[in-house]
Order: sequence, then structure tokens, then C-alpha cells
Amino acid sequence: MYRKLLRYKEECGDVLVLTTKDSPSDVKKIAKWVQNQRVHYKYFTNGDTKHIKEHRIEALNRIGFVWNVLEHAWDSNFNSLERYYAEHGTFDIPKKESAKLNAFVINLRKAMRRKKEGLFQKELTEERINKLNSINFMWEGRRKKYSVTQRGGGENVQFDYLYDLLVDFKETYGHVQVSKMMPLWRNGNEQPSKKEYKRLPFFIASIRSEHEIFSEGKPCALDEEKVRKLSELGVKWKKPASEPRKRCANKRQRTERKENDNVCDQTADEGGVGGGLTKQNDEKVQYM
Repeated sequence: MYRKLLRYKEECGDVLVLTTKDSPSDVKKIAKWVQNQRVHYKYFTNGDTKHIKEHRIEALNRIGFVWNVLEHAWDSNFNSLERYYAEHGTFDIPKKESAKLNAFVINLRKAMRRKKEGLFQKELTEERINKLNSINFMWEGRRKKYSVTQRGGGENVQFDYLYDLLVDFKETYGHVQVSKMMPLWRNGNEQPSKKEYKRLPFFIASIRSEHEIFSEGKPCALDEEKVRKLSELGVKWKKPASEPRKRCANKRQRTERKENDNVCDQTADEGGVGGGLTKQNDEKVQYM
């Protein structure tokens, strides 16, 4: 699989291996292998070295492997934002001009508001804040949207409005699995009985994200009463990251993974991209 990744880089110019539902099956296999290397690297940085060894990490580093896709995407968006500001002199980017940068700026400003309010957020570190300040980023936009919060006068009013809307949705459809209805609404096969129901998928995604923070005991937009109400309504929460997952690798998958390990080590021994690295008598990597 390592050699296939090298060939992919020669053909496509990167090792991100982004796929869609129409991507060839061999590309999807490479993408899955790449994803596994990132998971194993996280284990490695936490002291669990049985999944991937240092000489393999070095081999992947030599070809520009991206270990953290989110960090890579953030840096890419930051560079694009810096170029946009140099050219246009503003950080207020119309959605029709660049939906990706528009969302990036909105998320940055939202994260700063959460930081000022003492709520937990992952988007902004001190390093990122310093980088944004270095290009004179405007933390407040010139144009303000009027939301339920602004009309009602507070975050609790917005929650109550959307919660009541979710209750109404359940009374209409008999469940709170809004995401299952979205394809029908999007394709025009069916229309929601209320147009406002289209806001609910974003509400569900938001409260699930907040619940992860709540479960860690960090300050967030949810409290015990809100969590209780949502749970009783039927909202399902994500499993904690600490909860062990079931191993599902079968014999064929384990055999393929063993072959992949041998190829990666052999490539290093032959003086390829990972050349000059000594093959170690380590445990075979168990790809998840």
C-alpha cells in the first residue's frame, strides 16, 4: 500500500488522497490506509508504539505525509484568507464568491465570541490568534445577521425556540431523526410541513457537539436540564472517545495488513523514498 501511495503522489501531486463516492475502489483503499496511519500516529504520540514504528513515520514524512488533516486545512484556509485580504482589503467575504472562506471567517468570529464568553472552543489557540492578529484580522464583521438570539434577547431563547421546533417535528413525524428527512426534502420527493424544520439538522449537529464538551465537564451552551430534556425527547448522543470500540478485522484484512507492513519495510531497505532507514524487528502493525 505504501508503494501505491507513492504512485498516487506521482499521478495526483499530493498524499491527501481525497475521495468521493465516485472514486475508484483502489483509490478508496489507499485513502483508508492513509486514514489508518493517522490513527496509529495519534497512538504513537500518546506513547502507544505497537501500531506504527518511528522508521515508518520517517518514511511517510519524506513524501510529505499529512498527519493532521484539520491542521492542514486550517493553514490552507489561513493562507487563502491572507491572499484575499491583500487583494481586496476586507475579511467580509461573500458566500457566493467563496463559500469555504466565508464559513472559515464566520467560524473564527464565532470561536472568539465563545472564548470571550468563557465557553469551550477548539478553533482558536493562542498561536492561531497571534497569526490572525498579524494580518490585522477583524474579529467583528461589519454586517450583522439577525438571528433568533438577537430577536429574542439571549442564547436560552434561541435554544427554547429550536427545542420547541424539534418537539413539533417529533409530533409530526414520530421521531427526531431529522437527517433522514433531509435527502427527501433536498431531492424534492417530499416537502417539510414547516419550512423551519430545515433548520433542525444544524441544531442537532450543534447540540451534539456541545454535548461532547459537556461530557468533559467543560463550560458550554448546554446544562443538565437541557441535556435531560433533549435525552427524554429521543436525541441520541455520540459515544465518548474513551469508550472502547469493537475490533472488526477479519482474517483476510489481517493478512493484507501484514503484506502492507512488509512492503513498507522493504521499500525502506531498498533505499526508496524511505531509504537509509534500518528495518527493525518490531511487532507487525495492526491496521484498524
